[in-house]
Amino acid sequence: MKKLVMLLISASLFSTSVMGSDWWENIKIKGDLRYRHEMIDKEDADARHRHRLRARLAVEAKVNPETMTGIQLATGSDDPVSTNQTLDGGFSSKSVVLDLAYLKYTPDRVDGLSITGGKFKNPFFKPGKSELIWDSDWNPEGGVANITREFDNITVTLIASGLWINERSSDDDSWIGAGQGMARFYFNEKKSSFALGGGFFNYVNTEGFEPFAGESAGNSMTVVDSTEYYTNDYELLEVFGEFNCALGYIPLTVMGDFVTNTAADSLETGWLVGIRVGKAKKPGSWALRYIYREVEKDAVVGAFTDSDFRGGGTDAKGHEMGGAYQFAKNAAFNLTYFINEIGLEETDASDFNRLQADIQLKF
Repeated sequence: MKKLVMLLISASLFSTSVMGSDWWENIKIKGDLRYRHEMIDKEDADARHRHRLRARLAVEAKVNPETMTGIQLATGSDDPVSTNQTLDGGFSSKSVVLDLAYLKYTPDRVDGLSITGGKFKNPFFKPGKSELIWDSDWNPEGGVANITREFDNITVTLIASGLWINERSSDDDSWIGAGQGMARFYFNEKKSSFALGGGFFNYVNTEGFEPFAGESAGNSMTVVDSTEYYTNDYELLEVFGEFNCALGYIPLTVMGDFVTNTAADSLETGWLVGIRVGKAKKPGSWALRYIYREVEKDAVVGAFTDSDFRGGGTDAKGHEMGGAYQFAKNAAFNLTYFINEIGLEETDASDFNRLQADIQLKF
């Protein structure tokens, strides 16, 4: 681990050319470790139990007053929506991958503007941190511009992004042109707020191409010579809302999200509603959540949506419930349970249940 920390520090210093006696003040190191026991009970299959690890280590460096860069290594593979490593393989060593590598520019002369390029965290707002379109571990690649302006009781955020999915030497490239806008209204002396917004995510060159992550993940496919290709393009229109307040000293969030694929003729909608109560931050604090969602086959790209709901992908509906308890500083216990049905259009839809118990440590 010590060698890994020094490697990240050296890489960050090289990329930013941070020199001089105060270089350490420009560096921030952070990370987390999650140990998970998971039970998967899928209809017509034996229940599966597995233990999994997720470890992440990041370095952020300030280049100058307007520019910063970040690098993060994580356990994982080429899966775009998971950095978990299952404990198996006869005690084999586990893979570490480049999870984040980005630069961020925030010019002083344009208030509230930031421009980010590379491989970065998801820039799009997700109501209540829900995962209707994007999994929480999805880190896109490309460029994004974000501008936020604050007024008396309103904050407005606009996002424009170009994200690169696949570069092909002998065919057209696949990429996403995306935009999102949101207004957050504050009231009750800014103790409560309501956010309302929407976005448009245009996948360019999807129909007739092979699945982005190697499998359909619930989306409609056309088979040619035993090879699967996307049947539809994906032009996603999203509308969402989020309400935040406090019940005494207990935070409360109510969320809703709706998406439709305007490029599909059928099976094109998805939606969710949910509630979160509490916040697990200080020792002794807790949080609870409940989410219900339905996602039709071609509502979103299955490769990038929630990888835990229904086992990852679309064409499913059901419940997600969970809670967290902060039992010590920077240490929490999390419990999540999914009760889902796979196959919205089928009379014999299959049941899918998933239980996750986590210990998560941060530093």
